Amino acid sequence: MNARTNRHHPPAELIDALRRTRSMVCCGHVSPDADCLGAALALARAWSAYTNRDAAVWVTERCIPARLRFMLDLANVRRAVDADFEAADRIVIVDTSQPSRADQPKQHAANWNDNQRIFNIDHHFTNTCFGQIDWIVENASSTCELVYELLHGLQCDIDPSTAALLYSGIYTDTGGFSLPNTTANALHIAAELTQLGVSPSDIAERVDRSVGQPQFELLKHIYQNTRTLADGAIAFSTVSHDELVRSGCDPSDIDDQVNVPRSMAGVAIAALFTEVEPGRVRINLRGESSTEVAGLAQRFGGGGHRQAAGVIYSGSLDEAVDRIINAAIEMLDQTEPTTDADEQPQAIESNRS
Repeated sequence: MNARTNRHHPPAELIDALRRTRSMVCCGHVSPDADCLGAALALARAWSAYTNRDAAVWVTERCIPARLRFMLDLANVRRAVDADFEAADRIVIVDTSQPSRADQPKQHAANWNDNQRIFNIDHHFTNTCFGQIDWIVENASSTCELVYELLHGLQCDIDPSTAALLYSGIYTDTGGFSLPNTTANALHIAAELTQLGVSPSDIAERVDRSVGQPQFELLKHIYQNTRTLADGAIAFSTVSHDELVRSGCDPSDIDDQVNVPRSMAGVAIAALFTEVEPGRVRINLRGESSTEVAGLAQRFGGGGHRQAAGVIYSGSLDEAVDRIINAAIEMLDQTEPTTDADEQPQAIESNRS
């Protein structure tokens, strides 16, 4: 059963089920960002302390950007191993729109018929509702915002480290409280987390002002390779596999560098094409103002938010650029500007028996 509302408080079924849970594994999507990491780590940390029961988090550490690895130290939670997925009575998947994007052991991911143990918490409108209980709130700023509300519903204590994890996710997913998803509720929660011990300047320094020399070299390639089309409405950049290697980086270092082409005035669609390995290209897409890019991503097998989406493309870097950019030009030619009345943010809450 699916019900669409704008409610940010967690469904009673989810609260009750988590209170009865004996052991939990939390995981998120592949190539996790701060929102994904913060949501999984904060939930496991706070729930375990509240219930005095076992919670573990599955993370593929080599895929975590260097600037976000401080979050693992903050959380200090047990890392899951393959066997935990069989032993845990609940698997909570956060910030992940579809099963194929979940970061977990391959042998477990293949068994999606066993969704009776899966809870799905997310804010992507493209979420496929693959769990026993799905709590999907599209108009939430971040999944960390939802986990904050969930911890309050569970009456869990939020200590300074948990607060910092949640704040990091909200801060990054709102672009430092500068993007359209920066709502009054997001700002209110950020203020409450600050009162709980978060240092906003410390989080900003760790996230925004901690670029190492290899990441700086990578940025130089991205700036140099930035191009514009369609009278400046489209801006994109590329990173070849050779450039990635020569800079001293690896695919985990690709995070929010799409903001380089995005920062140019007049851009409606920004894209970053990264050849993570020969024949495999990661594409980050961003839309400005009323321009949506989720449909563009879905056309090539990707997904995400209306204005922030991504694709993993099998093929050469040149082919990926050619196909995606031509599709973006075609989309802009056909898209009429939307009005505020056209936007009806929704939430999905389902309880599947």
